[in-house]
Amino acid sequence: MVNHYLGYFNISPTLKSRIYTVLGILGDFYLFYIASRFLANGYLSRGILFMLVAIVLLYFAICNLFYYFTKRQPKFDLTPKIAKALHISNKPKITQANSGMGGSVVTNNIPANGMFDDRHVIPAKVTCTPMQEENIKQVVGILKAQGLLREDYGGNSDRQLAEILKSTNDKPVFAIGKGVLLPYFDMERIDNRYVVYAGLNKAERLPVGEVSRIGLQSIKSIDKEQVKFFLASVTIVGGPYKEFGRSALMEHQKDYEIAIKVAYSKQ
Repeated sequence: MVNHYLGYFNISPTLKSRIYTVLGILGDFYLFYIASRFLANGYLSRGILFMLVAIVLLYFAICNLFYYFTKRQPKFDLTPKIAKALHISNKPKITQANSGMGGSVVTNNIPANGMFDDRHVIPAKVTCTPMQEENIKQVVGILKAQGLLREDYGGNSDRQLAEILKSTNDKPVFAIGKGVLLPYFDMERIDNRYVVYAGLNKAERLPVGEVSRIGLQSIKSIDKEQVKFFLASVTIVGGPYKEFGRSALMEHQKDYEIAIKVAYSKQ
């Protein structure tokens, strides 16, 4: 029943596991109560059986308390030996690459503008006015409201994030992961400026920046007659991130920005 009702809410896996751990401990105490009543009424075999089951479940509940509520590994944790005895393979080590966390841009999603040949796609630099920076914040707010941008660190606990940081030479881990690809984006040429628009859809698009450089070249130095370029992807990056502090992980805040890639073709 709890699992059914929790499904209605957007709850991180770590928080859900904590809830299950607390509920499991409460249920275990009830098993101890049942066992004591059986023993008190002379049903020794049933009482001893319930007591043994309750003790085993209490052991695993305590291990879960350490795992989900602290950063410590209990010395009496026998689960690695049990897993080895039952030939259960360990989970792959969490890294920034396979966890989806990090500061680089996601490239395996299908952009709204279609697919381009990676050999003809390069990063571009964007400059933003104060108004366009406010538009980026507005777009982020819309994505949050729609559930398209989640600042939950991929559901990883601080202990798991610490493993990610160790495996990536302490590079900061962002709450939104490698970035969030915008559902709609476009680019328009206005005089000699290339303005980038983004939003939830075309009807709600907002100007979020102007292309200033493509690769290593300034936008002004590119021969527009010889080289045509198109917007390949626009991704939201930045936001809350965690890194190692003196004794624990510390969370900091970075302004949200847009990262773009441009596809080009030579005439």
